[in-house]
Amino acid sequence: MNIKSFYQIRIYLHSLLAILLLAVFTVGCSDDENKDSGDEPTQEPVFTAFSPEKGKAGDLITITGSYFGTDPSRITVLINNTISAISYIDDNTIEVTVPEDCGSGKVHVGLRRGQSGTLQLFEKIFENLFSYTISANVSTFAGRTGLKNEYTFGALLDSKLYGPGQLLVDNDDNIYLSEWNRGIRLLTDGQTSRLLDFYHSTDNVGGFGTGDWVSDFKAMDFSPNGDRLWLLGARPTSRGQFLGYALKSENYANYYGDSTEDMDGFVGLAVNPVDGTIALTRNLWGPFEELYIYDIETHKATELRGYTKTWASSESHPVFSKDGRKLFILHQGLHYISRYDYDPSTKTISNEFEEFAGKKELREDAGDGNRIKGYGQGYADGKGSAARFDTPQWGYCDNAGNLYVTDRRNHCIRKVDGEGNVTTLAGLPCPGQATHTSSFKNGELLEAVFNQPSGICLDSKGNIYVSEEEFADIRKIVQGNE
Repeated sequence: MNIKSFYQIRIYLHSLLAILLLAVFTVGCSDDENKDSGDEPTQEPVFTAFSPEKGKAGDLITITGSYFGTDPSRITVLINNTISAISYIDDNTIEVTVPEDCGSGKVHVGLRRGQSGTLQLFEKIFENLFSYTISANVSTFAGRTGLKNEYTFGALLDSKLYGPGQLLVDNDDNIYLSEWNRGIRLLTDGQTSRLLDFYHSTDNVGGFGTGDWVSDFKAMDFSPNGDRLWLLGARPTSRGQFLGYALKSENYANYYGDSTEDMDGFVGLAVNPVDGTIALTRNLWGPFEELYIYDIETHKATELRGYTKTWASSESHPVFSKDGRKLFILHQGLHYISRYDYDPSTKTISNEFEEFAGKKELREDAGDGNRIKGYGQGYADGKGSAARFDTPQWGYCDNAGNLYVTDRRNHCIRKVDGEGNVTTLAGLPCPGQATHTSSFKNGELLEAVFNQPSGICLDSKGNIYVSEEEFADIRKIVQGNE
C-alpha cells in the first residue's frame, strides 16, 4: 500500500468514527434544550487518562481529568467503537462498564455542552489501546442437558434436542444443527426453530422426506456465499437423489434434488469455501472408501486420483481449510486424519500426507471374511502418527489453518495445527469408555466433561460450538486470550 492510500484510509476511518460519535451525541440534544446549563463548567474539559488498560466484560474503567460536569446524558464513551454504559460521573471522574464482546481497541470520549443553538462537542481519543480479555471456559449454549429423545423448540436453554449431530455456522453466525430422525434446526437470536424437516415429510420439493432419515441423510455444508445449503444422502435413486440443496432465498425451507446418477453409499460432504467445489466421501462397506468431486454443472460425481483408499470403516468426513488449499479426511472408523493439497485451477489433489494426525488402524482380511485390527485407536497428544484418536467424527477449520476435531470416544475436543501437532483443547479425556464415567461439568477447558461429542463449528469470533449425543445439548467453548 502506498503512503497516499494509507492516509486516505486513515482519514476515511476517522470520519466514520466521527459520524458515529456525532450521531450518538446528538441523540440527547432535544433533552438538553430543556435543561438549565448554568451549573455546567465553563472551562474546556480535559481528558487525562483511563485505567486499567486491560479488562473483561463487566469490569469498570475510570477516565480521569477535569471539568466534566455531572450530567451523564452529555457524555458518550466508546470502547473499540462500542457504546459503554456510564456508571458514575463527577467533575474529575467518569466510570464506565466494559461492554460484552467489545474487543480490543481505542477508548473514545465525547462530551456535549450548551443547547442546540450553541452546542459544543469535545472529544478525546486516547493513544493507549484498551485490551479486552476473555477467560477460557466451557458453557452450555443450547439444550436441556441430559434430556434425551425429546424434541421441542423455543429459547436456547429451554429447547430439547433430539440426537444432535452435525453443526454449521453461516456468514452471519447463525447456527444450524442436524438432528437424528428429525431434521435441521436453526439457532439464532437466542431461539431455536425448525428449519427443514425430513422426517415423514411430504411437502418438501424433491421428495427428500421419506422417513428414512437414519440411513439417508449424512451431511450438509454451505456454498461459499451461503446461497445454497447442500444436503447429502446415502441412498439409491429409488429413494431419491443422493445430493441436493435448499435455497437461502427460501429460508432453506425446501429441498431440491440435484444429482442425476444412481450412486449409493456417499457419507461425507465438504464445500470448498473459495471455489465452491464439492468433495464427497463414499463408503460401500467392501472393501474401500473412495473420494469424489461433484460437478454442479454436469450433476455428476467423479472419483479423484491420488487418494489412498482405505478399508471401508464407519463414515469418513472431508473438511476444507478456509483458504481452500487443503483437504482433510477424518477417518473416524480407522482413527486418523489424512491431508491433501487441493488445486482449485485443476480441481485435483496432490501431496498426500496420509497419517497427518493419528495412527491409521490396520485392517487385513483374515481369509474367513473377518478383518484383523492393528494399532491406531487410543488417546495421546503428539505430532503426526504419534497422536492417537478414538473416532474423530467431525472437524472444522479456523482462518489460521488449525483443524478442530470432536474425538467422540475419547470425549474431548482436539486441536490439530498446520504441522500436524495434536493437543487436547477441551474436555476431560475418558479413553476406552463408550460414555463418560464422570458427571456433566462446565468451567475450565480441561476439566469440563463432554459425553460423545459429535458436531463442531466456529463462529466469526473464534467461539467453538460442540453438539453432544449423550448429553443432548450444545456446548460453547471460549478459547480466551488471557
